[in-house]
Amino acid sequence: MKILFVSSSKYTHEGSSKALIHIINQLSKEGVDVKVVLPVKQSLYQYFEEQGINCIVPSKYYRMSIYPWSKTILDKILFIPRLLGRWLVNNFVTLELIKDIKQCKPDIIHTNDSGTAIGYYVAKYLKIPHIWHIREYGALDINTFYYYPTFSHQLRRYKKNTSYTLCITKDIQRYNKLTNWKNSKVLYDGVLPASDVTYSPTKKPYFLFAGRFEPVKGILPLIDAYAAYCQRHPTPLPLHIAGNGTEPYTKLLTDKIASYHLEDNVTLLGMRSDILSLYKEAKAFIVPSLFEGFGFITAEAMFSGCLVIGNDTAGTKEQFDNGKELTGEEIALRYTTQEQLVQHLIDVTNNPIDYYEPMILRGQSVVKQLYSSEESAKQIYNFYQTILNNQAKR
Repeated sequence: MKILFVSSSKYTHEGSSKALIHIINQLSKEGVDVKVVLPVKQSLYQYFEEQGINCIVPSKYYRMSIYPWSKTILDKILFIPRLLGRWLVNNFVTLELIKDIKQCKPDIIHTNDSGTAIGYYVAKYLKIPHIWHIREYGALDINTFYYYPTFSHQLRRYKKNTSYTLCITKDIQRYNKLTNWKNSKVLYDGVLPASDVTYSPTKKPYFLFAGRFEPVKGILPLIDAYAAYCQRHPTPLPLHIAGNGTEPYTKLLTDKIASYHLEDNVTLLGMRSDILSLYKEAKAFIVPSLFEGFGFITAEAMFSGCLVIGNDTAGTKEQFDNGKELTGEEIALRYTTQEQLVQHLIDVTNNPIDYYEPMILRGQSVVKQLYSSEESAKQIYNFYQTILNNQAKR
């Protein structure tokens, strides 16, 4: 079986990249012939090269088939030139890939997101099946993007005869109007190998946030809630923030921290390669995202034996609901209002970690069952087999 993956990611620390790494590592162990198309030769490319995975990097840097941002006056002035340039480059790359791939025609082309269309057009030309791995809410998502030319057009692409979709949550499948579509499947991301589940009852006194500094990640509302918590608790735990963002948004974050005089309480750690250790040691991990597609970090934290406090919405909610359905009890602390989050922070500060140990262990049993890299790769392989069987019948 030959599978060509197409990714728009550049860095290994992104959730979609981590999921792709686990998929490819597991499939390679099963003898699947894997190649990956990447936009640039950066960290994700270097990782795959070191693992002996064949990578294809086109001569031009392709982009997602979405509209350019128009946040600033300069963005608005350059909107049409950027859109035209993106369209021309993506068409050039599509033609280049058709030539490169024609000789080693893969059985399936698997695009690791819903915004990158070059794999779809290559598959359409070569008359082979194409999978969209839908991880995003688009306009509602973290990066807030809009499909080109329209969302309705994108939905029609999903339902072409040779198109298949893997949706990382039931809610994303519903949002994309694919719930009852025959060629669509819900498949949760493979986060870590099942053997990587770990738990230490020894915790350090801090709360943890990890992720990009962007509006939909909920970092600014988290600071508001944390400030209220600090006002109400005599000995508040510090908040550690792992991640980064654009300079303007990072300044918004640091200005808000300063406005509450929290410089001694909040520590910006930057991007960290030891995030699993940070999860393992934290008293609790906070997920304030407004529309988390799946919530890779939520599952990572649970694998690492960390108590999770999460906004009860989108992918985070679905993970919590899955846990309650499987175990009959909650696997994390949910909240829907700032007051509920503040109260959770107070309670976790006051209670010893063994008070929450049964909840933490339930969470671990759920993520091990649903979100292991082995389970994800097995289901993807079976999906490939189903697709190829369908093709053989045509």
